[in-house]
Amino acid sequence: MAENGFRNLLWFMGVVEDRRDPRKMGRLRVRCFDIHPDSKEDVPTDTLPWAIPVIGSYDFNYKPPIEGSWVFGFFLDGDDAQHPMLLGVMPGMPTTFPNSTQGFNGKSDIYPKPDDAYNPDVNRLARGEEPGETHLAVQHVTQEGIEPKPPYNAQYPYNKVQETESGHVFEMDDSPASERINIRHRKGTYLEVGPTGTQTNKIVGDGVTIVERNGKVLIKGASDVTIRGTSNIKVESDCNLTVDGTMTTNVHGDYRLNVGGGIYMNSGDIFSQKSSSIRQEAYLDSYNLFTRQHIVSQSEVGNIHIYANTGFISAYANTDVRIENGGNTYFNTAGKTNIKATGDIAIESSGENAKIDLNTSGAVEVDPGYQVYVRGTLTDFTSPSGKAQHSKDTIRTNLGKPIDRKFPFETVYDEVSYPSIIDPPDTGHSDVDEGA
Repeated sequence: MAENGFRNLLWFMGVVEDRRDPRKMGRLRVRCFDIHPDSKEDVPTDTLPWAIPVIGSYDFNYKPPIEGSWVFGFFLDGDDAQHPMLLGVMPGMPTTFPNSTQGFNGKSDIYPKPDDAYNPDVNRLARGEEPGETHLAVQHVTQEGIEPKPPYNAQYPYNKVQETESGHVFEMDDSPASERINIRHRKGTYLEVGPTGTQTNKIVGDGVTIVERNGKVLIKGASDVTIRGTSNIKVESDCNLTVDGTMTTNVHGDYRLNVGGGIYMNSGDIFSQKSSSIRQEAYLDSYNLFTRQHIVSQSEVGNIHIYANTGFISAYANTDVRIENGGNTYFNTAGKTNIKATGDIAIESSGENAKIDLNTSGAVEVDPGYQVYVRGTLTDFTSPSGKAQHSKDTIRTNLGKPIDRKFPFETVYDEVSYPSIIDPPDTGHSDVDEGA
């Protein structure tokens, strides 16, 4: 049993040649000055003993020094030099390029990098020298329109930098008036917090955000969102959008709105629609239009058409119904035309050749003093003041015996039918009786 501890320690300085520990314990193979020969033929790298690092931070998640790093330590077994222990790394400045065939060089020609020759081991970002040789130059070139300029203004020795072999960078910069935090991926994706607290997140690849529970976003100032490709938003439950001010939606292409249920729109002021062409269709049920005041339909240069393909067209007014136009008025019907009034019916024309054409074999009764064309034949009706008089029987001689029928044809208004038309009793007047 040992009683005197480790008395004959052999101290050394050396260069890391291999860090690929098969046990993944962070061990290193080190070629020691004045202990191992310079030639790898005499002592190959694979024959060097594994050195165990002594981690003063008590954190096992440490980063082993890369190949080419200078280290300091001792051999526990003294002159036998088979059990090395590492106490730390010594920063330096490479003055030669790597040559894996020679001793005191790594197993490959990767480290130190050629660009690091005659440069201190301290990272350039930490030194604040030649930032154009770092990722900052690329960041300036690929800068988007809304992307702020990099706030980098590091001063030695305030910027703590960790840069991995592939190029990932983590900076915690305490430079006066330029304090910032930067986490950057080798491909260009980065997160940076500048001196004023402004944070920039840039993703050069795809971006994915997943929140397993609830999420909230509060932006106290203005917000701008620009999407240069297609955007799809899906809400698998209810969606509520509240705008306390004015809302404007600009669509430069088509706008399609598909709703499986009802659409309810409520406006406290005017509801205005304007389009080169508007089509509204209710293909299963009715179309109802209600207004407390006026309804105005106007066509500036074209026509207005109203169709009822299988039903009827009904117009109702609590007061007058007025139809006015600057041209002719046509009523074309494939069946019969019925006009019903509880008061008088007046047809007035200011034209010189006013006429009514009735192509009918039935009875016609009009007031005297007018001209009426019946089946193309002019028939004069004069007043009792001395002009020619024709009785109703004379007219019927020309027209034939009237047909005994109901009028109008099986049409019911207000649950009351029209009475039958029959010859009224002879009152002794020589003029034509008023028709029913």
